[in-house]
Amino acid sequence: MKRTIGLILTSLLLLVTLVACGSRSIDAQSLASIELTGADGFASIAVKTDEQAILTLIEEAMSELKDNDEKGLERLFKREAALNSIIFTAEKMADLKNGDEINIRASYDEQLAKDAGIKFRNTQFKYLVEGLTDALAIDVKNNVKLLFEGYDGLGTATLELDGEVEAFSYAFNFIFQGDKTNLTNGDRVALKVVPNNTVLTSHGKIARETSLSFEVQGLAPMASVDLFSDLVLIFDGISDQGSVSFDTTRLPSDWVEAGSMDRAPLQFFAFPENGLANGDKLTVQAQIDEQWFSTRGLKPVTLEKEYEATGLKEYPRNLDDIDLVPLFEKIETWIGQDIHLRLVSNYWNRDYRAGEPVSRWDYRDRFGVKRIYYGYDQTDRADNFIAIIYEVSVEGTCVEATPYQSSYEEGETLSSTLYLVYVIDRIMYDRADITDYYDINLKLHSDVELDVISTLKHQYGSGSNLIVEAAVPPNVAYQE
Repeated sequence: MKRTIGLILTSLLLLVTLVACGSRSIDAQSLASIELTGADGFASIAVKTDEQAILTLIEEAMSELKDNDEKGLERLFKREAALNSIIFTAEKMADLKNGDEINIRASYDEQLAKDAGIKFRNTQFKYLVEGLTDALAIDVKNNVKLLFEGYDGLGTATLELDGEVEAFSYAFNFIFQGDKTNLTNGDRVALKVVPNNTVLTSHGKIARETSLSFEVQGLAPMASVDLFSDLVLIFDGISDQGSVSFDTTRLPSDWVEAGSMDRAPLQFFAFPENGLANGDKLTVQAQIDEQWFSTRGLKPVTLEKEYEATGLKEYPRNLDDIDLVPLFEKIETWIGQDIHLRLVSNYWNRDYRAGEPVSRWDYRDRFGVKRIYYGYDQTDRADNFIAIIYEVSVEGTCVEATPYQSSYEEGETLSSTLYLVYVIDRIMYDRADITDYYDINLKLHSDVELDVISTLKHQYGSGSNLIVEAAVPPNVAYQE
């Protein structure tokens, strides 16, 4: 409610003596603008200077000035300043009710008033409070609700306001008395609603402090997901030195691709990741962005799973448990043909140094495996070999010899023993099979067994290479 006490009657002002060189008496109360706000018992008062009333006084005085009256104009400016210096103060300003009488005092700049020839009267007066209406109560209970969002176990409570509580929400403090997150269906959420009645009653409203309790309901169940069901582990390398990586292309792309985020919501890590052998157990852990999954209603069944390393190439450390018979069956024909070529080329006698054969022999031979060695780089067993030492016994008669080039004459007989070293490179080259190799070649030959063994170990056993002897299968062994 606003009530303004302005100019009571213009006629009264005209009765005030106004002369060019005289003084003027002004009713201070007529310059007060009084405003009441709020409900009965809670109202407040504001007393201001009525600027329109002052403007009216100044305009009237200005209309009475004669042309070129500089002193009168100067006096008018002083009067305007004196009028604008007035300030009103109410003895009581809040919690007002109908029937209250409020003392109001006007203060002003006395020197300005004196210089302007103004005297203020009625500088203290009473104001009767009336016309206030009762405050209307706001129904808090029926206008405050909680909205439950999210998923069972991870729900969130948010305020849902209606009616006058919503309209005057700035005048309420809503205090949750416990958790409002990570909620499960059936939980109860306590809420205290505290009104600011100073604000509310200024609008003719009032409310009581209210404690409310809500049951959590309507949250959708979380969907259980197996993060590992479509994960494929890829084992690379050789047993004992294998490594593992992950193929996640069968998982939902938004799970495993970062997109605009710093990292993907789901990442996998293996422990151990390297140095694996077939049959080793390893643990794969899933690291997830819990908030990302929960906001989508997804709950991982587990974040850890055990796997067994498989499919790594098996390169043995020795040949003790390897059946070499299939290997000899595969190379038998080739070995027989190569030994025949070596004997025709006189590898078993001194004429082999001449290059092209300079003698021809009628001979009988007998050969078999004398020793087998298996070697490999200890840092990479894929870099391996099998060395097979064949012992070849030859008895022959020279049937033709090139004079001055051959070391022999026709009819001369000779018995000799030859040792041939065949090296099979990279066994199990592509498959875990002893018969799968990269290459086979004659690498050494001599008529002294110890010489070829020493040379073999010197050439192939240096650095990180290891050479171990293997048993000779009886069916291919040299027979004395």
